[in-house]
Order: sequence, then C-alpha cells, then structure tokens
Amino acid sequence: MLAKILGNPQGRLTKKAQDTLLAKGITSEIINPDVLEPTEGWRTNGAVDYRADYETHNQMLPLIYIDGVCYSFVQAMKKYGPQDIKWKVWAPSPSVCSKAIAVAIKDDVIQEVLFSGGCDGNSTCINRLLYGTSVQMAKHLLGDVMCGDKGTSCGRELARGL
Repeated sequence: MLAKILGNPQGRLTKKAQDTLLAKGITSEIINPDVLEPTEGWRTNGAVDYRADYETHNQMLPLIYIDGVCYSFVQAMKKYGPQDIKWKVWAPSPSVCSKAIAVAIKDDVIQEVLFSGGCDGNSTCINRLLYGTSVQMAKHLLGDVMCGDKGTSCGRELARGL
C-alpha cells in the first residue's frame, strides 16, 4: 500500500513516522503541496480538491493519503501506529509561529514532538532533545522559555499543552 504524504513546505516527514508506516506495510511518497495541480484531487469526505483538505487540516500537517482517504498525521499514527502510544494535539497561542503541536506519549515518556509551522530547525531540535524525557521534566525544562518579547515561545506552549 502506498501513502502519499502532503508534507510541510520543506516536504519532509520524520524518519520515525516513515518507519512506523513502513512497519505496517505502507510505503510513503512525500509530495510538496505547491507542486500539485488542483485536478490531482483526493477523495475524502466528499471533497475532491487537495487544497480544501490542506486548508481544513492545516493545524495537523502533514496530510497523509492512504487508499484515497485523507488522514491528518496524528489520525494516521493513531490508526496505523503502535497502539500503546497516545497522541495529544493542540493549537498554541497565536503569539508563536507554530500553528499546532502534536506529542506522542508512552507511559508518561515523550516519544515524538511535532510542530506545524514555526522554525524547522528549532522544532527538530526540540523533538530530538525531548525524546525519552518524562512529561514532567519537559514541562520543567521548557516552562519558562521566552521568544523575544512575545511573552511565550513554542517551547513554553509545548510545556503548557503537556
């Protein structure tokens, strides 16, 4: 089975997410939404235009299409990923650059952190550094981090959401 992934503007998905899909027999192909034509629509809840899906699910990018059905990244991981991992998704304060935060937690330990939007390098660093960290430790480490004069940061919004 082939999953077509409508990635972020950089057109990437974490290696761990690709491996999770591959373990279920699902190969993946990453598609940058900017290169698709409107006629290359996808079937999902009656919608046939990928742009409508992209706008509807913009807080949970990337979108993943498996057998013509659209899933947000978190929906796909809940359906096809390990069942002992719980996903939490929320929209952070509008003061920060990221539009959504998704965290995978197993036994109160962080398995993966994904940001939609924001600084790609910082988001990747936060994901790598928090892997294997307890939720309480992550809240302690990031709870007081500020970004300029915004009064918050993506890290602080992550801590608040946890």
